[in-house]
This record gives sequence, C-alpha cells and structure tokens, in this order.
Amino acid sequence: MGTRGRPGFGAARCPLIISLLLCAVARAQDGEDGGNTGPQCSEDRLDLCEDLCTLDGKRPNPCPLECNVQTGDCYDRCVNPIEDGALPYDVNDAIINDAFDPVCANRLRKRIAESLVTDSFESTLRDPPAVSSGLSSVPFSMFRNGLLHTGRSDHRGPSVTVAGVPQIGWTFRTGGRVFSSPTLASDGTVYVGCTDGFVYGVQRSGVIKWKYPAGGPVVSTAAIGNPIGSDTTLFMGGADGTLHAVSANYGTSKWEYIRPRLHLNGRWQLKATRPIVSSAALAPEGIVYIGADTALYAINAATGSGGFSGTVKWSYETRGLILGSPALDGAGRIYVGTMEGALYCLRQDDGGFIWRFDAEGGLYSSPALDGAGRLYVGSVDSYLYALDALTGALHWKFRTSAAIYSSPAAAVRDGAGRGYVFVGSTDWKLYAVRANDGLLAWNQTLRDYDAPWNSPPPGPAPPPAPPAPPPVNDASGDGGAFTPGERKTPYVSAAARAMEEAESILEAEGVCPPNLEQGTSEEAARRFGWNAALSCGKKGSAAVGVVSSPVIGPDGVVYVGSSDQYFYALNNLTGAVEWKMHTDGPIQSSAAIDSDGQLYFATDAGTIYQVVEAVPPPPPGQK
Repeated sequence: MGTRGRPGFGAARCPLIISLLLCAVARAQDGEDGGNTGPQCSEDRLDLCEDLCTLDGKRPNPCPLECNVQTGDCYDRCVNPIEDGALPYDVNDAIINDAFDPVCANRLRKRIAESLVTDSFESTLRDPPAVSSGLSSVPFSMFRNGLLHTGRSDHRGPSVTVAGVPQIGWTFRTGGRVFSSPTLASDGTVYVGCTDGFVYGVQRSGVIKWKYPAGGPVVSTAAIGNPIGSDTTLFMGGADGTLHAVSANYGTSKWEYIRPRLHLNGRWQLKATRPIVSSAALAPEGIVYIGADTALYAINAATGSGGFSGTVKWSYETRGLILGSPALDGAGRIYVGTMEGALYCLRQDDGGFIWRFDAEGGLYSSPALDGAGRLYVGSVDSYLYALDALTGALHWKFRTSAAIYSSPAAAVRDGAGRGYVFVGSTDWKLYAVRANDGLLAWNQTLRDYDAPWNSPPPGPAPPPAPPAPPPVNDASGDGGAFTPGERKTPYVSAAARAMEEAESILEAEGVCPPNLEQGTSEEAARRFGWNAALSCGKKGSAAVGVVSSPVIGPDGVVYVGSSDQYFYALNNLTGAVEWKMHTDGPIQSSAAIDSDGQLYFATDAGTIYQVVEAVPPPPPGQK
C-alpha cells in the first residue's frame, strides 16, 4: 500500500521530459535558422541572397535591394544594372544627362561615408587627443550669429555719431577681396577669409595676429568652437575643396600639427571637387555641417561624436550645388538650400529625408529660422519665401524686383505673429516684410547716386586722342572705310554670341556679384544649357545691389552694407537711415557686433572695419 504513490510520481515526470525534448528540438532549429552568427544576406554580401527574392507579395522579402522579376535574383541596380547597355550609376554623369536618381545617389554616398568611418575605427595607429565639443559663447562665433541664422544681435551697435557718422576704431587691409563675414573670438580677435588665399586673425587693437594659408580663395565664414584644451578651432571651407580646421591660437592646421602620422595623413576625409562656398554650422555635440559640391555633409569634429575627428558621419546627396549655410532648429532638424532651387529638411542625427520645397530659382541665400516655427529664405527668382519649418508648407512669398542673394534676418514675432523679416535684393533695396502675412512694410533704396563725400578731386583732363588715320577704300570697292589692321566685321561664332547674350542677361538682372561665380554657373546651366561656360561674375566687376545680409540689434536698428560703398544703420519700423558711413569699396560681408557694442564688417576692397561709438566734442568753453 505504501508503494502505490510511485506510479503517480512517474506519470508526473513524463510531461517534464517531453518539455525538455521539445526545448532541445526548438533550440536546434534556432541554431539552423535564426541563431546563425555567420555571414548572411546583406548589401555587402549579395552573393548570399540567391533565390531569396519573393515576388508573390505574400511573404516578406529578405532581399535588401532590388529583385530581378525574371530570375528572382537579388541585385544592386545602382552598381550592377541588368538593363542592356546600362552603366553603373554616377552622380556627375546623371546630373549632366538629366537622369538623376536620388535612391542611387544617396545609397552610394552613404556607403562612402560608412566605409570612411569604418576605416577610421579600424586604424591601428594612435588615437588623436581629446577634442571637447562645445559652441563658443561669444556673439557671432559663426555665420548669422547662431544655428538658427536669425541675424539677430544681443548687443546694440554704435549709436552715438558726430556729423551723422560714428567713429572708425581701426581698419586692417588684407591682400585681396573679402566676401566672408567676420567671426569673433573670446579674446577679441576677428577672423575673416580672403580671396588672396589666406584666413586672417586680427587682434582687438587692429594688429594682425596670424594669417593661415588656405590653398586658395576663402569666401565662406568661419565657425569657432570645439577646443583642444584652451585652443578653440576655426572651421571653414576653401577653394581647394577642403574643410579647414585651424587653431585659433596659432593659425595652424589642427590636423597637420596634431596628428601628422595618422591614417588620414593630417587631412580631413571631406575633399570636394569644387570650391566650398557654404559656411560651416557647428552643433553643440561637436558635429560640423557644411555643403560641398551637391551634398550636405555631417563631419565628426569632436571626441565621442561617432568617429575620429575629421571623418564623415553622414552625407545627403542633392541635385544642385549647395552654396548657402545650413541652419539647425535645435530639435533634430537641419535645413539647407541648393542652386537647383530645392530647400531640404533632413534629420540631424542620420541625414534622413523629412521634406523638400521647390522654389522657382536657385537658393544662394541661407535659410533663417525665427524660433517660432517659421523659416525664411531668398531666391534668385526674386522671391522671399516663408515656410512652415515642420512641414515645408508655404505660408507666403514676397517678390522683390531682382535676384536675392542676401540671407534674411528674422525679428522676434509677438503673440499675434507680428514682426518683420529683412532682406536685401540686387535691385539696391532693403525690404522689411510683415512676418504674419508677407505684405510689404517698407523698402529703402541703399544707393548713393552722388559722388562720395571724401572722393579725391578730379584730376587734369586727359590729353586729346590722336587723329584717326585717313579713310582707306576697302577691297570691295563700296567706298566704306575701315581702320588698317582691323577687320570691319570680325567673325563671331554662334556659340560665342549665345554666351555673350546670356552674360548680358545675367548682368542686367544683377545676378553676377563677383563672389557668386559658382552659383552663376549653376544657374546659367539650368537656363542656358550645361555646356555654357560663362565668365559672368569672374571679370572683377563691382557687386550689384544689396548682397550683404542684414543684422538686427536689440534696439531695433538694422545694420547692412551696400554695393554703393556705404554701410547703413536703419530704423526697423520706418526704414529711415539713422546713419551711414562711406567705405573704400562695395560691401558684401555681413556685420558682426561684439559684447562691447563694437561693429565689424569688411569690404570688396579687402579692408576690415571696426566701428565704435563716436566721442562727441566737448561743449563750447570746455576743453
């Protein structure tokens, strides 16, 4: 009787044994299928993707790329197209032949960026020194005074004048023309790029600190930050297609003097085929965003940002040249325009596409965010556009009389949405447009038709021209006269006549400021054909209109330069001129204002100006 419980115990044990056997079988199946840790079908191993295409639409398709509907093979149509006579996709050839494929373009760019980052992590050489991420707290430490590109200053500029003109603190003459805007550092140094191939650092006193050889003209504006110890870094693009990282203290290349023996050989991995005109935007996490050729790049520029400093984090391929500076909203979105006329909104972390807006002309102007959900950008089609920053929807567009190369400045809007957007145009006017509805508030012509007040007196009259040679009968016998040694009707090819006509059109429209020759070429290609090689904008002619981008002070004064060689301060509500100052050349550089209220800009003649409060003369009877 006492042993009758034993069979019950054995019966209870049977389900346990069966469960163990089932677990073992499931584990074995996992090892054959999902537990496989060896190479598997992927973009890198398409040879393992044979017979994996499922074309019935009922089962998931493990092929990561494209499926051949005839054979069921998995293949990459961008690298190995199956169509007869088709060649691997090439971005440059596709743009020329008007066969742009955004899927292939971004796929190839992504692979290049990933391979560069992979190579950097697999390097067996020594690690670079720690590079701290962080933005400079100094005003105007990057283009348009911050990532939003609002063009607002937290400090007012000079307001005290004598005889209607403030006082010049100092001037510094570079060796070429200056189109970049001043970048300010904490020690009072002012940095500008120049067409003579140097980046200049000028001390607070107006004495040169150093000049850095950039390998070609520099028209972009520097961004400063990411210190190594106490030495911050200047980031700017150059005509050599390189994104330069320069020591603010010593004026030397950081990657040449910090790690000369690393796998990058002291150079950034980004090497554009054309000059970099876009101004860099430096994010708080240490990533540098900049446009180069037809792509927007995110560059690791600090320790811990995802790769060795100088490596490409991601890139996004567009169809048009990127000449403007990208703007960041601080909420994970980045905005950039192209000379094709497209404005892109991308994810900041991985470059993923969010939305695109198509303007009617190229976008050299950099987008400006007002911090309240609006984005503003000007176009060479003469329109100022206001978009919803989240969706890209058009709120309004305002038309000026000529092309816009100036970047807008967005004033703070009140609770009812009231506020002004300021932008210059090549029709010589500065416009104030109502932010809520896009209607004109005022415009002011910034063109002085009179002789400058300090122009030198006219010189002696030139000697009379020598008498013309006597008429000579030409060989045709029609009695016409011609100058010996010259053809009466020189031959001009049809192509040359078409080029001259295109140049005259662009010149008349005012779209050929001398620093925009790349954008002119891109815009001209769209309008006159890809074989058009225009010299428009490369002749050294003076700028046209208001190309400089306005800056708004906290007191409501708007500061902007003009091609008439004057720098202006205007009332933001009425457009009335508070004061104006004559300079030695056209002004395409935008202003920067430091915490002491000192204002800086540069001219086409290559002179950097510091403008300060004027010291009024003592009252009569006082010394």
